[in-house]
Amino acid sequence: MIFEKSDMGRYIEKLKSTYKPNQQVLLIQAPQFLFDSFNIEIAKGRGYYAYPPTGLQCISKVLVHRGFTVDILDLNFELLKRVVHDWAFNPRDWLSILAEYLVENKPSIIGVSGISIATDVHSNSFPYTALLRYLRNEDKHIVIAGGATAANDYEYFLNDDLCHFVVKGEGESRVNYIFDLLYNRNVIRKMDGVFFKSDSRIIESEGGQAVVELHGNLIDTYSNVPIECYNKVGSLNPFSRMAGLETCYGVIQLNRGCRANCLFCGVTDFIGDGLRQYPVQDVIDEIRYLVKDRQVRHFEVLDDDFLGRPDHKPALVVLLKEIIHLREDYEVSWSAGNGLIASSLNHEIMCLIRDSGCIGFRVGIESGNTEMLKRMRKPTSIGVVKRLKSMLRGFPEVFVGGNFILGLFGEETFSQMIDTFKLANSCGLDWASYTTFQFTNKRNTLGGKPEIRQSTDFVPSKDASSREVEMESGVLSGCDIFKLPMDHIPSHEQVKQIWFTFNLVTNYINNPNLLPGGNHTKFTSWVEAVRVSYPDNPYMVLFAGLGCFLGGDTEKARIHLNKTRLLLESSFYWRMRFQEFHLFDVVDNFPIDTGDMFFVLEALRKKISNNGVTIP
Repeated sequence: MIFEKSDMGRYIEKLKSTYKPNQQVLLIQAPQFLFDSFNIEIAKGRGYYAYPPTGLQCISKVLVHRGFTVDILDLNFELLKRVVHDWAFNPRDWLSILAEYLVENKPSIIGVSGISIATDVHSNSFPYTALLRYLRNEDKHIVIAGGATAANDYEYFLNDDLCHFVVKGEGESRVNYIFDLLYNRNVIRKMDGVFFKSDSRIIESEGGQAVVELHGNLIDTYSNVPIECYNKVGSLNPFSRMAGLETCYGVIQLNRGCRANCLFCGVTDFIGDGLRQYPVQDVIDEIRYLVKDRQVRHFEVLDDDFLGRPDHKPALVVLLKEIIHLREDYEVSWSAGNGLIASSLNHEIMCLIRDSGCIGFRVGIESGNTEMLKRMRKPTSIGVVKRLKSMLRGFPEVFVGGNFILGLFGEETFSQMIDTFKLANSCGLDWASYTTFQFTNKRNTLGGKPEIRQSTDFVPSKDASSREVEMESGVLSGCDIFKLPMDHIPSHEQVKQIWFTFNLVTNYINNPNLLPGGNHTKFTSWVEAVRVSYPDNPYMVLFAGLGCFLGGDTEKARIHLNKTRLLLESSFYWRMRFQEFHLFDVVDNFPIDTGDMFFVLEALRKKISNNGVTIP
């Protein structure tokens, strides 16, 4: 990269002459899903993600001193709102929402961001890319692209003339830097991380690192965000659905960044090294506002490292105690879908987590193979997971899942995946959130292997609108995956089938909450929340019925059984899957009492074991 003062100056002057910046700014959040796998039924059931535009709110907050009119247009929210409430709306016409806004408003500067999705960003169907292309075809605005998607592929977006600037990493200071130049403000400090193209060259701004000082809150920016309505069009994850589809939700953040620097993760690349914390009183003020003034009753923690360093513990304790007080008057709950660092959990923190109304959280485990844990620089060990299992026995109210990744770096052997499978089945957690590895940036390589982009979701079943993981010729599926040679490095398509088998065996057939002494209420609540996004999946319905049976609701269990049979009648694919895993044995011998149910499930586990699967 090269930089000359005249490059930036000439480029800025050209933009000012062409677009004539006014006092109106628009910040846009792109849709948070892929249209190629969009399912109308799931959308109407509020199964798609509808995260508020927190990142754009942070940008809006730092622009307020300029006296501009700064609007936030959450296209993800607006699109889902139309799908849910207007049967005639075609989701592929989503850009018409933006067109309507631009007819009524005349912003001169538009910033675009969005939650990163693992897919081919070069595809015209990719929402972020389609949005930028639409704006550049209009060619009436200065366009600034931000977020992880733009940062990872800034060369593509600039070379294809899809935007004027790409802001890498945290955007607050860098966006202000651009605005200072555009509006002839005195630039106190130059900074890096702003990319633009001038004279066919991609140039990065020179200067110091743009580390953002964390202070204040986002209360004022909520005038641009109808947070009371987000739960009416979507959800955050199964935890928010467990809180209730009619429960108004919001998000909070205490820490930015992460102590760890795991090789598979892009957080450090994007945020920078280390961990920073907001003043806890600022966070508390925002929570109080959202609870008392905006009717929010459930919060999702956005932190990548919520528990923080030891010196961050006092603020964490203060925050959780405040939520305990709010819970007494407002029945507030919260969850943490991002993985917590297991080694930072102790009895004191778990008591606060439970008492503050935490529905559930996940811990980042990622692999059960010691060698792979070391190679990815994961700050955990098998011993830590075993100690966690022992501690969590005292907190049965909280749903705790583990994050596991299959196919790490495109070079994980089947033997290493089996180690993960064994740990997931023996660690005593309520759920194993298996995902398949996706290359998100060029750091995600080991041994110099080239980056490979796959147009798939981290969860293979979300890669198609049918939510089916198709069985392909030459790829083993079902219990046959256990015939793979242990030293074999499975292909991307084979990893999908491994994911399917591991997920079904670990989380349903062998779930600890379906064993004697298990917490069936937690299991049923979770599965009912998950299946909102999988309305045609019969094994979810079947096992939710078994959970209902354990809870004594035999009538609801029978309703689930009948629905399972109806779904199977209309799907050859699912009949094949049920045959692969002997699930028809459960359908045909649905239990009539608790003892019978444990017998049926144990018989199922033995049959699968006879097919080569050793369930710990």
